[in-house]
Amino acid sequence: MPHPSAVTHRCPDRNRSPRAAPAVDHNRKAPGGVLPSESSPAVRYGGAPSSWRGIIATHTPENPIAPSGRAAGLARILLGGVAGALLTGAFLTVLWWPQSDVVYRSTAPSSVAYADRSPHFLGLVHEHTPSGRHSYRLIIGRDPSLSYGHWLDVDAALGAEGIHSTTWTESGVRVLFRTDHEVFVPARSFTFGR
Repeated sequence: MPHPSAVTHRCPDRNRSPRAAPAVDHNRKAPGGVLPSESSPAVRYGGAPSSWRGIIATHTPENPIAPSGRAAGLARILLGGVAGALLTGAFLTVLWWPQSDVVYRSTAPSSVAYADRSPHFLGLVHEHTPSGRHSYRLIIGRDPSLSYGHWLDVDAALGAEGIHSTTWTESGVRVLFRTDHEVFVPARSFTFGR
């Protein structure tokens, strides 16, 4: 077994040999006009500079903590890619987010009573996006805001022309479009909150 004084301690970085701490001239002023003994302990004992700029800008063998130019460049590329993906996602969401407008509304007359004894409403809802996508939906139900009920998708060309009239009967509602197309929706499809 070797004598304890002959044992050398290994540096944490196994590829580097251990070296003595640099000598400090306590009478020589640092570039900022401060004596080394007056500076922070981190600077006196070879620690990191006090600003992030100094860490990023100075990558030396004495300061292996600072990222290399290659690592910093890779980090910037990854950050740019993530930011670009987020901006693209936000742009597409805004571009495809639908806006709804009720372009036709009709209410069942009080003379027509359905089995659920509730007033019923019909509306043609136009959904459109800034990207130019248009769709139409016919909604019939008990909710005056037309947020739920029985709905039918209507062809965009047919919906764009609009509804000419609606006829409410006890058996259902008949919708006549301006193109002379007609749709009949039986009462069992929209009564009792369906």
